[in-house]
Amino acid sequence: MKRMTETMSKRLKTFLLQAVLLLLCRMASAQQGGGTEVTGTVLSEKSEFLSGVTVEARTTGDENAITVMTDHKGVFIFRHLVAGKKYDFTFLSVGYEKNIYKGYLVKGGDQKNTLLVKLKENNNQLDEVVVTGQGLSVSKRRISTNVTTVTGKQLRDVPATRLDQLLQSQVPNAQFRLAGGQAGATSIIQTRGFNSAFANATPIIYVDGVRVDNLNTAPTIGMNLSGGISQGASTSAIADIPLENIDRIEFVNGGAATTLYGSDAANGVLQIFTKKRGGGKANFYAGVDLGLEKATNDYLHFKRTKDLLFKDGFYNKYSIGADGGTEDMGYSMGASYSKSNGTLIHNQNQIEKIDFKTGLYARIAKGLTYEGTFSYNNQSLNRVRNGNSGGYSGLWFAEDGASKITGPGFNPRLDDLSEADFARVRSFVDSAEMLQNNTSKVNRFQTSQVLKLQPLKNLQVKGTFGIDYRTQTEFSAVSLAYNRHIRSNSTGSLSKYDRNYLGITMELTGQYEAKVNDFSFLTTAGGQLFRNEDHQIGYIGQDIWDGAQTIDQAATKTSAEFFSRVANYGLFIQENIGFKNRYFVDLGVRGDGNSAFGSAIGVQYYPKAGVSYILSAEPFFTNWNQKIFTTVKIRANYGVAGTFPTPFANDRTVYFYGFNGNKSATMGLPGNNELRPEKSYSKEAGIDLGLLKDRLTLTVTYFNNRTKDALFRVPPAASTGRENMLRNLGIISNKGWEFSAAAAVVQQQDWEIKIRASANTVDNVVVSTGGAPFFNLSGMTSRTVQTVVREGYPVGYISGNYGTFNADGTMAGTTPQTFLGSTIPTLTGSMGLNARYKRLSLFANADYQQGGYLDNWDKQFRINYGASTDGVPSAEIAKNGTTNWLNYSQLFVQKSDFIKVRTLGILYDMDKSVIGNHITRLTLGLTAVNPFNFVASESDPEAVMPGGAQGQGTATTGGLNYASYSAPRQFIFSAKINF
Repeated sequence: MKRMTETMSKRLKTFLLQAVLLLLCRMASAQQGGGTEVTGTVLSEKSEFLSGVTVEARTTGDENAITVMTDHKGVFIFRHLVAGKKYDFTFLSVGYEKNIYKGYLVKGGDQKNTLLVKLKENNNQLDEVVVTGQGLSVSKRRISTNVTTVTGKQLRDVPATRLDQLLQSQVPNAQFRLAGGQAGATSIIQTRGFNSAFANATPIIYVDGVRVDNLNTAPTIGMNLSGGISQGASTSAIADIPLENIDRIEFVNGGAATTLYGSDAANGVLQIFTKKRGGGKANFYAGVDLGLEKATNDYLHFKRTKDLLFKDGFYNKYSIGADGGTEDMGYSMGASYSKSNGTLIHNQNQIEKIDFKTGLYARIAKGLTYEGTFSYNNQSLNRVRNGNSGGYSGLWFAEDGASKITGPGFNPRLDDLSEADFARVRSFVDSAEMLQNNTSKVNRFQTSQVLKLQPLKNLQVKGTFGIDYRTQTEFSAVSLAYNRHIRSNSTGSLSKYDRNYLGITMELTGQYEAKVNDFSFLTTAGGQLFRNEDHQIGYIGQDIWDGAQTIDQAATKTSAEFFSRVANYGLFIQENIGFKNRYFVDLGVRGDGNSAFGSAIGVQYYPKAGVSYILSAEPFFTNWNQKIFTTVKIRANYGVAGTFPTPFANDRTVYFYGFNGNKSATMGLPGNNELRPEKSYSKEAGIDLGLLKDRLTLTVTYFNNRTKDALFRVPPAASTGRENMLRNLGIISNKGWEFSAAAAVVQQQDWEIKIRASANTVDNVVVSTGGAPFFNLSGMTSRTVQTVVREGYPVGYISGNYGTFNADGTMAGTTPQTFLGSTIPTLTGSMGLNARYKRLSLFANADYQQGGYLDNWDKQFRINYGASTDGVPSAEIAKNGTTNWLNYSQLFVQKSDFIKVRTLGILYDMDKSVIGNHITRLTLGLTAVNPFNFVASESDPEAVMPGGAQGQGTATTGGLNYASYSAPRQFIFSAKINF
């Protein structure tokens, strides 16, 4: 691994040197070249400067277009056009209608070439160009699926420290839930239910065409070694994807749109595109975010818990950047530093983060361009023990009544304590929290290198190479002083876990467009190779002196290692046929080979077929009065996407261990040469409407996904001595509706009000397990509470003991392992408001869920320790005390319905007359993050155990609330300046 990394480092340095030399040569040749200058300004209909607009200049019959970008003042400059020639100028920007300025004759001599262009805002965005699902650029009108685009403008003013938090309430057909307030805590992402019982519902994530690590569960070593990892709360690989310089984000949530991504795209595809260039001379910007953080204490049972564990924190972020460029080259770079000292005492959930991102663009030769990005992220996180980490943890001690058995033992009813007794508890907790030392450090490097060649007018070829390299180190020091303080007989210990992930992506895609009379043909073909390696090492030293930072001095040492590698190659081809620019047929297929497939399987194929019909483009429709119906698009598709099995599960192995000082061997994995991917067969139909001149847009989609060959573990006969075998046996069904709407309620020069809302339903059920026994995803033992996968039920439902009671309230009996409720909400959605009066803007974003359930394990523990008797019949407590506390678990299952306001803020764009000539823009803002929660349960429906008990990367539905911290509230003042 070390030798391979050194070789890759040398190759990368050589490549960077060559790229820099090439760019310098290109700059020199550009400065020496002649030509006539054409300048212009692009405005919105409200006369606002539009930055980042792509402007293409093309002469009649020319194969290639020359492109530039508008700067922060909406200005674009072409420096090398030919006088006396006619040019067509095309203006493209997400959220605005395409504008083509035809036949402009470039003047020569001293005559000025100046253009003024206004772009009309397009709420319907039927002709918006997207990439996701097609390999290369395509107009939305041609595709049979719904691709959600989140623009940089939408993201720019929302303060966030991580990608999944940024997308909360922004993506209408997906739900992003942060699973707690731990630093870097994982998130649970749901879109169209759960297609697998063994694979996470997290979509594939691409950054500038390169696949990146998206692990959202505890890693294998963290689950296998005693002591766990991340102190009971999984860290997220999504959390450290750099946020700097994001231009736009595209998301597709399954169906035919993900077919071209092959063997692990069943949960959708999320693509992040960053800025590669600016326009004109250098534009510099800087920003500062300063704010107060307060703990979200809405769900605490005892009022005094707040005084024991929480404090107010401070958040600060500083960012700088610059961009600029010409038609020959451009650049965009940004960097930021942020620190949150958290809302737990002794800064136990502190986060410190550094992000750096740069993008480069160069026109190397006629028809050949280069785009490159480089990013680096560094994070330092403090971690605090959650309830499911074992031993003492703050919330378990205070909220669950464990203060009765931990340390010297206290009265668990905190609010009933005298001031003197509470002072003793406070002193104990303060020392217990101070003596903890748990940290996580992350370093991440990403690069994307893209060459685009246009040898013919209608042919484009794109080659992509990229790397995602991520290292994560978890460290936990349990001192002897800490153990003595909590009255534990354990000796001091050090635990350390290292995870190194290396992902390599290579892709070559070509697209050819042809027109024959009323027909148009868009042919896309390509190949992709990706290779991921995951190397983990964990080591624990026991009986060690306080203050030691390495395990060298430990009396006993334990270690473990995990290595996973998967390689996937795929070829795809698709044909998009249009007739009269209103009838479209989309056909395609991808074939994949994968190292995780069994040797008898071979290439797996993923076909797709779709149709779309622009009814509003019919002549008879355009002749009608279109005051009500402006745009009507009808679409339907069928597609297959996959989820590949666990790497190495197809191989037969032997395990070697030490026994009595000698080597010993046992049977390992039984292997399965017929192991294949789970395949999700998706049917989808929908309609996109633009009403009232597209001031109101409505999208309705029905989907029906059926996963076949679902993976389940099958236990062999006990006499074989073998482990469970992973086999393709099951069927899982997901079906439902997706609705999203947006309305421009007011669109005037001074006033603007826009609202949006979405609603998504899902009906999830495990149709068949193929005879495999049911198993748990997370939770404790079968006699307590678990989330379970079982035939005839939703994935990850709550299973526990259901108690029945006599008429007098005493317990009559219990039924074990009973269905107590589904963890998957049947309805999710989001809503947003943007309002503007002149230079003052207001925004609000919220999301919600309904129809799911959670188990309040904290409440059940309080019964056990006598901290509360809420929810249990008084007669039962009087007769049996708490002896039956595990036999009536249904009493602690609650609805997980909620409405949560994610962001609420105001912005003011300072007038030019106030800020002067040297500053081009100054924006001031005040934002509240997570200000309001409206929930049906007593505990936080998001702060749950994410799951993953069956292994790294497996399904996570949540549903069990066990001494987990909620995400804090933030009140942030922002200032952003351009000059």
